[in-house]
Amino acid sequence: MTARTSPLIPVLMLICTVTITVLSAGCTATADPGPVRIGVLLPASGPLATHSIEGLAWAVDALNRHGGVDGRAIELVYRDTSAGNISGYAEELAGREDIDVIIGPATSAELVRIAPLVTERGKILISPSATSGLVTAEYRENELVWRTCSADGEQLKAIFGTLRDTGVRNVSLVAANTTYGETFARLAPAAAAMTGVRLTGTTIVEVSDNFTEVAARIGEEGPDMVVAAVYPEEAAGIADALAATGSPAGLFLTDAARSPYLIESLGERAEGIRGTSLSSDPSTGYAIAYEEVFGEAPPAFAAQTYDALLLAVYTAARQEAAPKESPAASLRRVVSGDGIVKGWDPQEASEAATMIRAGARPSVTGASGPLRFGEHSSAGPLAGYYTRWTVEGGEFCENTPVASADVTPRLPGLSSPGAAGDGPVIWMVYPLAKGDRSFADTAYRGLFRAQESYDFTKREFSYDDLALLDAVFAARNFTEKPDLVITEGFQFADASRAWAETNPDIRFFTLEQANYGLPNACDAVMVPYGASYLAGVMAANMTETGRIGAIAGAPVAVIDPFVEGFRAGAAAYDPSVNVTVRYVGESFEGFGMPERAGAIARDLRREGVDVVLMIAGSSNTGIVDAARETSDVYLIGEDTDQSYLAPNLVVASVVKEIDAIVYHAAAGEVDGTFTPGQEVWTLENGGTGLFVSPRFSEYGWVAADWQERAVAAEKDYLGTAAV
Repeated sequence: MTARTSPLIPVLMLICTVTITVLSAGCTATADPGPVRIGVLLPASGPLATHSIEGLAWAVDALNRHGGVDGRAIELVYRDTSAGNISGYAEELAGREDIDVIIGPATSAELVRIAPLVTERGKILISPSATSGLVTAEYRENELVWRTCSADGEQLKAIFGTLRDTGVRNVSLVAANTTYGETFARLAPAAAAMTGVRLTGTTIVEVSDNFTEVAARIGEEGPDMVVAAVYPEEAAGIADALAATGSPAGLFLTDAARSPYLIESLGERAEGIRGTSLSSDPSTGYAIAYEEVFGEAPPAFAAQTYDALLLAVYTAARQEAAPKESPAASLRRVVSGDGIVKGWDPQEASEAATMIRAGARPSVTGASGPLRFGEHSSAGPLAGYYTRWTVEGGEFCENTPVASADVTPRLPGLSSPGAAGDGPVIWMVYPLAKGDRSFADTAYRGLFRAQESYDFTKREFSYDDLALLDAVFAARNFTEKPDLVITEGFQFADASRAWAETNPDIRFFTLEQANYGLPNACDAVMVPYGASYLAGVMAANMTETGRIGAIAGAPVAVIDPFVEGFRAGAAAYDPSVNVTVRYVGESFEGFGMPERAGAIARDLRREGVDVVLMIAGSSNTGIVDAARETSDVYLIGEDTDQSYLAPNLVVASVVKEIDAIVYHAAAGEVDGTFTPGQEVWTLENGGTGLFVSPRFSEYGWVAADWQERAVAAEKDYLGTAAV
C-alpha cells in the first residue's frame, strides 16, 4: 500500500495523539465524565506499517459521530513504535490511570518484550498482528494478553494445504531468527506431513545474512517452492538471491512479509511472488468500506486492528455498566455475549456499545469475523480468515478469503425499538451474503457510500432470511419498521410484490425484478446489452484463436442481455468468431460455485477459447484461478471493475452502476423524492458501461468507435425484449 496523503497523518506524526472530541447532540460539559482513552503502540512507517493508523482514526471519528461510548468521546493516545523506544512507550501508557487498554504491538518479539510492562499494571494488551504460537504458550494463563489475529499454526495449515492443492510436493522453509520465525520452524514439519508435502530443509536467517549463500544452499535441496516466514526486508533479499542463482523454485511468503515495502524494493522483480495473509471477513463488507474511504484496499492487518479498537470500546462500555468489575472480566463478558448479533461498522458498533452499557450481551462481530474466543485469550479468536495472494502488475491480488474454521456468515440483527437514529430506517436485502465481489458487494458499496453522506439507520438481510421476512411483512410485526426496503435480484420478484401489497405505507425499491404498478414500489432495471455488445467487439478483436466464450451462473432472464449483447457485438466486429456460452448451474446456486466455474473455464481453454466473459457472480473467482494456471486467457468481468482479481488478465468489465443506483434509492428516501414506477438504466443513460482496465488502455477505442452502434443495437433489443 502506497502511503495515502491524509490530513490525519500530520497530526499523528507531530503530536502522536489522535483526539476527536465530537460529542453527540444534547451532551453538556457537566455530564461529560471525560473521554475514553485507548493507548496505541503501532508503527506508522517502515516495513511493518501494515495496520492502518488512518483506519483507526477514521473509526474513532465515525464512532464519535454516533455518540462515542454513552456520550463520552473516544480518544486514541498514539505512540509511533517506528520512531521511538517501544518499552518506554509501553511503560508510559501503562502508567496512565486514564488508559485501561493498549492496542499493539506489531510483532511477537515486541509483545514478549512489553507484555510484562503492561499487564503488571493491570492493563489489557491487544495485539492485532503478533501471530507467533509461542505467545499462546508464554501467556496462556494471562487474562490480560489478547490477540485479534489467529496464531500461525492456522496459517501453516492454510499454506501447506494451498501448496498441495496446486501440485507442490517439495518445500524448503526459510524462517526469521525471531519469535515469529521460530513458530514456523517448529510447526512446519508436522503441517507438511499432514498434507503430504515433503519438507526438504529449514534455514534460519537474519536480515544481515548473505542471502546469495542461503539461496545456494536451497538450490542444493531442489525444492519446488521456497516458503519464507520472514519480514519484508529479508523477503526482498531472498527473492533477489533466488533470481540471481537461477533457482527454478517459486517463492511463497507468510503474512509478515506482505508489505508495500516488498513491491517498492523489488519493483518488477516482485511479479509472481505468492503468499498468504490474514484478511477481513468478506461477508462483513469491511474491505469495501475501507476502499471507499481511503481509495485503496486495506493493508494486511487493518481489519484486526479495527477489531482491537472495537474490543477496547466495548470494554469501556462494560466498565461504565459495572465499574467494580476488572477490565479483564469486562472484556471476557463482552466476547461471551449470546444475544442479538451486532456488526463492525460504526452504526452497529455504536449500538453494541449502547447495549453493553445498558447491561445487555449482544453477540459482537468484527471486521475480521466473529469476535469469539476460547478459554485462553492469548490464543486469538476461534476463527480467522486467510487469503492467498499473488503479486500481479505491481499489486497484491487476492482470491476470496477462506475461514480457518467453520464460520456461518451472520448479518447483524435488528435492534430494540428506539435504537434507530433521527433519520429513516432503510432495509437492504441482498441475493446472498456479501463477499461475492460482484452483485452484493456493489450494492453494499452504494449503501455504505450513502451512510457516509446521509443520516439514516440501515439494516441488512440476505436471501437466507426470506422466511423471516415473509413472516414479518405478512404479520406487520416490526421491531423496527422500515421506511424503505431495497431488494436486489430476480430471486425476490414474488416476495417484493407480496411485501409491497401488504405494506402500502412502506416504500420498496427493487433491482431487476418487475414494474409492479404499485404506488409504493419502484423497480430499477439495468440492461447490460449495449455494454456487453462492446465487450463482444473487444473480445472478437483480441482473440488469436477465433474462439471466445461466456461463463454464466445460470440460464436466467437477468443473464440474457449479457449473453445476447456479447454475441451481437462479436458478430458485428467479425462474423467468423465463434462464441461458446456455458452455464455453471441451472438456477441461483450457479452463482456461488467457483470450483465448477473453474472446471468449465479449463474445458473452454482446451477447446481453444482465449477470451472469456465472466457473468457468474462469486463463481467468477474460480474462472480467474483457472486462467492464472496458463496465463494465456483474457477475462472480462461483470457488474463492477473486477481487474483487482487479476490485473494482468482482466482486461475490462461490463459494469452495472448498482452502487450508484442503491445510493440514489437511499438518497431519494432521505430527501423525499422517491418516485414509483420503473427506472431503466442503460448504456445510453450511463447506468451500464464497459470499463476498460487502465493496464489495457489501448482498447479505449472500443467505446469511442463503437458506442453509437452499441446504443442503437441496445435500442433494437429493448424494442423486442421484455424489461
